[in-house]
Amino acid sequence: MSSRVEFFDVWMAGYAGASVGIFVAGTETLASVYTDEALTVVAANPQTLLSMSSGGVSFGKFAAPLYIGVPYELVINSTDETGIIRPPLTTMEGADASKSTVTVAGGTQDRELEDMFADTIDVLDQGVFLPVGNPDASSATNAATLAAAVGAAATLGGGVVRVPAGTYAFTSLSIPAGVLLKGQGRDVTTLQSVLADKVLTLSGDRAGFADLTVDGVSLQGGSIGVYSKSKNELRIEQALVKRFQTGMHYRGLHRADFRELYVDNCVSGAKLHGDDDASGGADGEDFMFNSWAGGRVTNCTTVGVELAYVDRKCWHNGINDVGFEDNTGVALHVEGARWTDLDGCWFDGNGTDLEIEDEASTVADESNQVIGFRMRGGVIQSNMSFTGRCQDVIFDTVEFADGTYTFTTLDNNILAIDCTETLAIALAGADTTKFTRARRVLGDAPATAGVTADAVATEAWAYELSPGERVQVQAVVVANGRDVNEYAMYNIARPAHRPPSTLDYDNQTANFTAGQLVTGTTSGATARIAADADAGATGTLSLRDVVGEFVDDEIITDGAGGSAQADGVMAHQAAALLGATTSVQAAVESDAGFACDFGVTAGKVIVNVTGVAAKVLEWTVSARVTSA
Repeated sequence: MSSRVEFFDVWMAGYAGASVGIFVAGTETLASVYTDEALTVVAANPQTLLSMSSGGVSFGKFAAPLYIGVPYELVINSTDETGIIRPPLTTMEGADASKSTVTVAGGTQDRELEDMFADTIDVLDQGVFLPVGNPDASSATNAATLAAAVGAAATLGGGVVRVPAGTYAFTSLSIPAGVLLKGQGRDVTTLQSVLADKVLTLSGDRAGFADLTVDGVSLQGGSIGVYSKSKNELRIEQALVKRFQTGMHYRGLHRADFRELYVDNCVSGAKLHGDDDASGGADGEDFMFNSWAGGRVTNCTTVGVELAYVDRKCWHNGINDVGFEDNTGVALHVEGARWTDLDGCWFDGNGTDLEIEDEASTVADESNQVIGFRMRGGVIQSNMSFTGRCQDVIFDTVEFADGTYTFTTLDNNILAIDCTETLAIALAGADTTKFTRARRVLGDAPATAGVTADAVATEAWAYELSPGERVQVQAVVVANGRDVNEYAMYNIARPAHRPPSTLDYDNQTANFTAGQLVTGTTSGATARIAADADAGATGTLSLRDVVGEFVDDEIITDGAGGSAQADGVMAHQAAALLGATTSVQAAVESDAGFACDFGVTAGKVIVNVTGVAAKVLEWTVSARVTSA
């Protein structure tokens, strides 16, 4: 901030040609003096005044305006002090400097003091705000004061609302766009509410809170600690939400930034939903591109965190360095969410660590089936379950320490890359062979592992073919005796295929064309037409690349104008082996009773391993599939 050296801006009697030294106030040091307000053009110091005589009296004056950036005093001819001193400002008692302008260090723009102080609103300046324990404290009054404070910040276009240390009861609060409610620290500033409804609503883009705890106290039925719908870039940092029926509930959210966010002792910790909210105005949104980094989810009884498709997409979200601990229900439930990334998360003491499944609707398969779940690092120490599509579900360098992992009617394999497993884990369900392992040092062929102890063929590996798919499979099997010094090794190959699914139609109005994509106008299902057995108004389509399920009596159309009505539902065909099993390398086995061969079951091609009674073999199967 610069100031004008004003004393000799006009002609002063008796000072013609005088030498004027400009000193830092209270020192004997000549100050830096400039001829511009920006303090960039240096002027001489001392200054020699201009001279003028009038009526026998001589006058002196600066040759040009001068500016200085520090308090100063003037000394004339090395002896006479002018008495003009600008000392440092130490108090403003009794003064109104609200309209004074200042420039921050390193800045270039002058701002009025009242505008600078208005960037931060203190709750205590907006009304009565008393802590729990004060006999005059009122939750309604505190809520009104909070509302006044965030309203004042909103009027300025956003800003920080400061809340003092202590525990304060209130009812509810809506935080508008651009406003950050900031306490003095997590568990230092606590806002308590026992409202059986939404307590803290983030009602505008870029709204949020930091350095405080939101406490529901008594787990009121219907209570929601933090609520938002269809907002962008919400901010939460160094905060704790605890003791609500639902800790946080988002019905659509984009690009939120949660850092060091803790959720504790709720029935449902965090509902992160893609939700249109049809019953509440149909103005919800997708839940997408949000980040949660740091914190913990603890002591929730039904679910810790739920990433879910309700009726809008839940996709492209990341959870990093968050711990899931002591949740008696499901710690993390992924229902129809897509492209979910976990990095450095850990699970400890939960009833179930992870549950992944598709959302139940059959008319939204392109939005509500799980695709792309990746967990990097961290530890699993309890149960997991997998159901449905589970495409590209990958665990990378994860420690599997304990628990039962259940695999039910999976469409795709679960892949574990460079993970470690203890003997305490157990695989259960109908699709355990779809839990595949891979080591980067061993290449890109994932492997399954298991045990057989009898002469019955045991499914050791499986691959689900899609309708119309043709494959060439090469399997390498190594079996080693657990309780006997025996072994078996196989390297075999065989082709297989699955015929296209068929769909009958009637009421045809225009012919279908092979190679076109057919779409169900009700179901949204799609498929490629491999062939059409056209009998006039009726016929049968052979379909491949099927996505979804067509429904009876819906109109089906193709890209070339073909149209008819579905007559029933699709008939899916079983897989079949082609040709004969080929030994890429001759079998090596210590007992001729050991065997290995391909088989099919439903839509799968499988590898069967056969052992010998009373001889326990531990086997590993690595397979490569070339598909068309």
